[in-house]
Amino acid sequence: MKVVTFNGSPKKNGNTYEAIKAVAAELEKENIEVEIVHVGNKVMRGCMDCGGCSRNMNERCVMQNDIQVEA
Repeated sequence: MKVVTFNGSPKKNGNTYEAIKAVAAELEKENIEVEIVHVGNKVMRGCMDCGGCSRNMNERCVMQNDIQVEA
């Protein structure tokens, strides 16, 4: 099993990261793989209901932001 966590804080190594690390350590004791993804410094936009995703074949958002580059 693998758990992916997302750190949305703009401080990559701040309190949120420390909390995620603590949870990750407990999961890893149970042989669960953990990945921490830092997204707090990424440009993100919410859905603008433009309908572009339903028009393209892969149904991905047509609005460009840093998160899509990562995916």
